[in-house]
Amino acid sequence: MRCLVLISLLVAAGVSAQTQQIIFLGESGDALLQLLEDNYRPETLLSESATKDVIMDEIYRENDGGPDGVFGVYTREFVPFDGLPSPDPNQDIFNNGNGLNQEHIWPRSQLGGGTAVPSERDMHHLVPTGVEINADRGSFPFAEIDDILTTTWYRFDQEQSTIPDASIIDEFSELRANTSFEPREDFSGNVARAMFYVATMYPDEANMAFFTAAQQRALYEWHYADPVDATEQARTQLIAAHQSDKPNPFTLDSTLIRRAYYPEIVTDIEVPAATQLLLSLPTPQPFRTETSFTLTLREASSVKVDVFDALGRLVTTLHNGTLAGNTPIRITLDGSSLSPGLYIVRAVTGRSGATRRLIRAR
Repeated sequence: MRCLVLISLLVAAGVSAQTQQIIFLGESGDALLQLLEDNYRPETLLSESATKDVIMDEIYRENDGGPDGVFGVYTREFVPFDGLPSPDPNQDIFNNGNGLNQEHIWPRSQLGGGTAVPSERDMHHLVPTGVEINADRGSFPFAEIDDILTTTWYRFDQEQSTIPDASIIDEFSELRANTSFEPREDFSGNVARAMFYVATMYPDEANMAFFTAAQQRALYEWHYADPVDATEQARTQLIAAHQSDKPNPFTLDSTLIRRAYYPEIVTDIEVPAATQLLLSLPTPQPFRTETSFTLTLREASSVKVDVFDALGRLVTTLHNGTLAGNTPIRITLDGSSLSPGLYIVRAVTGRSGATRRLIRAR
């Protein structure tokens, strides 16, 4: 049984770089999943051929200081629109098999099968990727892969078997042969929100056995480590314009995945009691190696400061003892050994407590 932890519902504290909203406040678990499916599953979708053109020509069209083109989401490989071998947007970017094609983030083989199945044409999980990397990823699940277990590293239109230099390693996607796939760091959250979207909107079509607990946990951590940005929010609205005006709700509300898939994590709206204990926002946030915050007590008191992971398991205790009153104490968390994802720091005295979220970036 998982431990429970009170998580401060302070959206403004910065889970995402973009403005968020709370959808179906107070709902969680199966009831929330049903509400999301009922209200955000699109009634109308484009044809298979039309989705490919819209993905390339509208949703992922960018300008890179020259002609417009499309970046592959896993590698940032850029393919320009040049009208060859065809003015058709999808064929132009496909470039006779040397460019990009459409990838199903939730593998097509793990859906209902056949182009008439709606989930296969829902653009909230369709993205442009390099033809070869699309084939290599195949239907493997997503996972956090240890560097020494990675068999192939992908960046731009290149691939290698050796571990990249630390200064650029985050720009690579990774494959563990015949086992799993890990996207580059700054697209991992997008992948997570697309996967939870398909599982939520199409439980009747998606093979839920493929959506294992281990895969869900990795995706859940990626969701927090790589929060929604302005580009992702803009894309979900562009897609919604073609799909019954239904955006991906997981890009709108960063709490939905936790509330829907991890309802055992108790939530509470907690305001630190300034008269007894004040816990500042962590700086920097998100962080990679370390982050700090100040703790202030009104009077000398015994206080315990713990760090929990996203599922409420104790990670470390930063302080356990008496601190002086009316003196801000700076406490630093060394996160260099922590996995990317969401963490909770909680300070408790005999009479009050305070909680803050920490995001360990990838």
